Amino acid sequence: MSTVQISRTHNLDHDECRSVAEDLLDKLVDKYGGSVRSQGDGYCYRHATGMSAIVEPREGELDITIKFNMMTRSFAPAVEAQIHRVLDEHMGADT
Repeated sequence: MSTVQISRTHNLDHDECRSVAEDLLDKLVDKYGGSVRSQGDGYCYRHATGMSAIVEPREGELDITIKFNMMTRSFAPAVEAQIHRVLDEHMGADT
């Protein structure tokens, strides 16, 4: 199992951060398929291949943990790049 962790600080209010998280997840579903469900204050993304992600929008920070199994770990760089593109679009480049 391979894990990618992304944490992005921001100056958005909680609702704006949730909106960014939802947009990110919508784009993952559009590009790769899978499904999203609410999980506490965050979201859980699951793909039929076993790839999964937890997206936790918080005031001041957005945390994303993605788990890839043996079959999906070759997609890790592309998925991570897609996430950074969406976050850069909404929050500015990570510095």
